[in-house]
Amino acid sequence: MPFTFKTVFRMFFALIIFLTTFALFLTCFAKGKDIWQADQNFAAAQSFKMNSSPEQTLVLLSNNKAPDEHIYLHVANQGYIAKLSCDHYLTDICVDDYNEQHTRQIQSIELFKAGPFNYIQQVSYLDTRTQQIKTLRYTAEQIQQFYRADVSNLKYVIFGVLLFALIALYVSVRVARNFKQFLNR
Repeated sequence: MPFTFKTVFRMFFALIIFLTTFALFLTCFAKGKDIWQADQNFAAAQSFKMNSSPEQTLVLLSNNKAPDEHIYLHVANQGYIAKLSCDHYLTDICVDDYNEQHTRQIQSIELFKAGPFNYIQQVSYLDTRTQQIKTLRYTAEQIQQFYRADVSNLKYVIFGVLLFALIALYVSVRVARNFKQFLNR
């Protein structure tokens, strides 16, 4: 069988199909593991406290508009060091007044990391527009509720990815079963 451009392209295309199928099932496995080990992840969670310094100014940046509804813990002129979901902070941090504005300079922040999720336990920042200092604290019960809601939402993500993985598996089996025919079409 001569290796024409068409044959090489189809081999490459088949490889992409097989790798995508593998990646989708691997994603389902990893996210399923996060759900099954949710209690252990929460019990082994760690807290991190950071403070701004004159050399390294931390900024609280948020966006509550789709498609990027996140909070960023941003180091001035260097990029972000933490990304959090806005879902739990819609009334106090992710508000329209501060959308994509670098006006909240963090004095101190304490983050709680449980598994793949990050949460703010306490943050104190200076609003450079009003020159007022604001402090927000979240209780352990609130953070645990945030974590449970995120783990619950992960089930829907797994369902969607699993659906695509099963479709990709079907296509992979069809390609593998008729590989010679697939190459020669």
